[in-house]
Amino acid sequence: MIKVVAKHFIKASMLDEYIELSKQLVEATIKNDKGCVSYALFQDASDPCVVAMIEEWESREDADEHLKSKHFLDLVGPLVACGAKPSDINYFIPL
Repeated sequence: MIKVVAKHFIKASMLDEYIELSKQLVEATIKNDKGCVSYALFQDASDPCVVAMIEEWESREDADEHLKSKHFLDLVGPLVACGAKPSDINYFIPL
């Protein structure tokens, strides 16, 4: 089991677009990606322009395969364009 926390910093003017694109990614990932236990977008309670995709995968290999999927590759460019600065992505393993 592995958890991924992908924290994104979004331009205020592009927040609605980012959320809509992310909803498409969540839907496609849950529907299509092997090993996806959970995949959801969360918004910071004090700064709406900070969002995190919090994911749970059966294995690191499943998480890595997700990054090669057509739906991810189709959406990652437009999502990155909404960013105000680089994202922080962390992989967590259970202790």
